[in-house]
Amino acid sequence: MTPSRARQSLEGFITQEQAIFQSLPITSSWGATLWSVERWLPQRLKQQTITFETHRQSLEKNGYSVPPKAALPLDFQDFCKALIVYLQRTRNLRFSMVAAYNIAVRRLYNPLFERGVSDPLQLTRGDFERVVGFLRESGYKNLYDAISHLQVIASTIDKLHLTEISIHFDHDVKPENRRHDYISLHDPDRAVKQRKSDDRLPSREAMEAYALCSNNPLSEGEEILLRVIDLLIATGQRGNEIAVIPYECWVERPIKGALGEVVVDAHGEPLVECGIRYFAEKQFQSRVHWLAESDMPLARRAVERLKTLTEEQREVAKWQEAHPGRIWSNPPQSIISEAMVLDWLGFSEARSASRNLYLFLSRNGVHPFDEEPVQRRGKSLKRRYVAGEIERLIVPKLRGHAALTENVAGDLRILLRISETLAIAFDGQFRFGGREANVFRAVPRRVTIVDINHALGDDEKYASIFSRRSLTESDGTPIRLTSHQPRHWRNTIYHLTGMSDVQQALALGRKRLDQNVYYQHTTIKEDTAQHQEFLVFNSHHERIDFLHTGIRDKRIQGALTDSYHALLSDKGTTTAEAFLAVHATALHVTPFGGCIHDFSQAPCPKHLQCWNGCSHLHLMGTPSERANLERQAENLTTAITIMRDAGAGEAGSDVWLADQEDKLNNLKTVLARDTNAGVQRVFPNGRPMTVVDTYKRHSSVSDDEGRP
Repeated sequence: MTPSRARQSLEGFITQEQAIFQSLPITSSWGATLWSVERWLPQRLKQQTITFETHRQSLEKNGYSVPPKAALPLDFQDFCKALIVYLQRTRNLRFSMVAAYNIAVRRLYNPLFERGVSDPLQLTRGDFERVVGFLRESGYKNLYDAISHLQVIASTIDKLHLTEISIHFDHDVKPENRRHDYISLHDPDRAVKQRKSDDRLPSREAMEAYALCSNNPLSEGEEILLRVIDLLIATGQRGNEIAVIPYECWVERPIKGALGEVVVDAHGEPLVECGIRYFAEKQFQSRVHWLAESDMPLARRAVERLKTLTEEQREVAKWQEAHPGRIWSNPPQSIISEAMVLDWLGFSEARSASRNLYLFLSRNGVHPFDEEPVQRRGKSLKRRYVAGEIERLIVPKLRGHAALTENVAGDLRILLRISETLAIAFDGQFRFGGREANVFRAVPRRVTIVDINHALGDDEKYASIFSRRSLTESDGTPIRLTSHQPRHWRNTIYHLTGMSDVQQALALGRKRLDQNVYYQHTTIKEDTAQHQEFLVFNSHHERIDFLHTGIRDKRIQGALTDSYHALLSDKGTTTAEAFLAVHATALHVTPFGGCIHDFSQAPCPKHLQCWNGCSHLHLMGTPSERANLERQAENLTTAITIMRDAGAGEAGSDVWLADQEDKLNNLKTVLARDTNAGVQRVFPNGRPMTVVDTYKRHSSVSDDEGRP
């Protein structure tokens, strides 16, 4: 009997992906239930395996049939493996996404198990909807992501014709992120709701609580975590980047002027800028994050304290790295006392420490050297152990002392060892809540992102730095932060202070500018403030009053002001004020200054090219104005550079370049002034761009100095 078209497609698909699998740098075989993927999908977390066992989480609790804890049936297992290999190579997925899709495929086996089948050819849309129903009922936190993965799998199955009947699965689930919810602009509590709704930003209460924790550590172990979090806040880098900062990370260099001269302060001392060397997670390059002056004290304290707090850990790691396969200087065949072992493998509860050590070692196949009487077994005795047996138990936990590795042509190259990493600790040093003494001094390791997140309260099962001090949000709920929130917080600050997208991306080690927007958590009011800050008038009358006052005080300059004060001197106040009422009726405020030309009398003599030396242009002295001018100069510089490269030889390009360079020079001249000194005329000697024509009608406030 000829197999169906779908069967042929499925078998061909599995055969094809199995052949591709053979070329991948994976040490496990295709048939293995657990794939070791550290060479195929290198990443910095401990787990570097993908499993193909049944996915049983929360099924029974929610009334669903539970498959046995075992490997997936072979037919479904091959389908699962082929699908993740295909998705990884066609979508260029990293480890976390491959693992997520693997879980999604394994979930699809559960409805097949309920029907008593395992053939992926029999998957239907109902099976996908059954998984969605389970995710909803179980209150799965990342529902949108999980269902989106199912959507991709269903589309792939349909595209490759891997089932007898097309799935045609579609969903309308909205993202869980509450930032997408609409909050009325007219809601009086909008600002508060906006802040609370954005769970990617830490609250003010959380930041103030962290400041209390940071300045009052309860133990050396906690302080190590606090100093690592300090660096997250001071730099805004990714958690995994901070976790593998090298020991020799602090960089200083003198600040130099435009001509290369060293800039000095009032005392003649050279000014220096400071930075922290790190490995970029996305591009895997060694870089330097240069610190703002306000961030230097926090970052410097963090680096210096981490070096002090980790001296013992670093010495142990250095010795072990110099003696592979060893954890201590005790000869492997030597017999050591229980007290000596407890110095290296600590346990809480002083009275029960010996018993706890005995239980730990015996469970792992390490028994006392001296034979114990049956009636005394497990009780308090002065036991002795063979050093080499304990060493063989502990050495695998050291993982070769590799803190950071790089995949080079399928081979892992160590870039950073534990002793060369700034943030390290003994295993167990971050156990809080009564188990602080459970520290294995024989196992130095680097601080992980999991340690950081637990300290910040992301998992309620672990004591956080906040819960240890009974610090909460303003409504009494526990403070729960993540290692990535400081990055969102810092990017939002950069955005609010007017940094360009290029500057934000450079400061945060980001390659793609279009990613900035996902980290800029500003309210509509904050977003529009930088565009509306120059609109300081509540009505047309306030605007004209501002203009008239500026003319009277000579803060606004030009033909109108000259005429007003001439009339005031010759004809008196009544005539001069009448002149203002008739002729000074226009003030046009822009993001780059204010224009006093009256457009009701004549078109703009500069064709709206204010920065070509227009005498009508005035600086208004608002905070946003200078930021806008700096951004304009930056954009103009970029445009000129591009035009020089791309426009060479093009007709008219030299004219365009000359015009833009003239504008840029004018902008730079103005930026060299104190632009916050109130209203001031930009170009006191400005001239009109157009040629004077006797036969044209002229504005009463024209730039023309006279007519022929």
